[in-house]
Amino acid sequence: MQIKTLRRWNNAIHRDVGYLCIGMTLIYAISGIVLNHFKSGDLIHPDYAKSYKEFKVALPKDGQVTQTYVFSVLDYIGEKDHYKSHIMGTNSLEIFLTMGSLYIDLSNGDAQLEKKTPLYGIREFNLLHYNNIKKLYTWFSDLYAVALIFLAITGMFVLKGKNGILKRGAWLTLIGIILPALFLLFYS
Repeated sequence: MQIKTLRRWNNAIHRDVGYLCIGMTLIYAISGIVLNHFKSGDLIHPDYAKSYKEFKVALPKDGQVTQTYVFSVLDYIGEKDHYKSHIMGTNSLEIFLTMGSLYIDLSNGDAQLEKKTPLYGIREFNLLHYNNIKKLYTWFSDLYAVALIFLAITGMFVLKGKNGILKRGAWLTLIGIILPALFLLFYS
């Protein structure tokens, strides 16, 4: 088989596999950016946005926290239908809700409601990125990884001449290998 024919096949297959990988590449790239900034502390949680609201609530009569008291506070702030559980601390009460929690200081009645709002789209991307689905998706993501390896190798041979792998492409490939190695050396 001639080199020209091999290059034509290489380019055609590289192009088509590249098109197949666009969706997953976008999912992993967007999710990767979100997860990078979550881990660095820029975001509170990669799947949820959090909001806070301050309240002043009545203290329990006779100082006893009962289920009735908990439900009366939740009714007052409009969260009774979202109750999950609660725990007592030293002079504090934390009430867990479906999508958040309420912290009450039992010495003065100050309360803070924390509500979580799902980041739709991002949450699902993170689910895929972390492979929380498992099962068949593991094989799908392995196939995607093999396709990326294939794209990296065939991509080296798409161009020829001064921009090909034997000239400019060699330098760019070398830089692409050296940069992650330098990060490993620097942070190890």
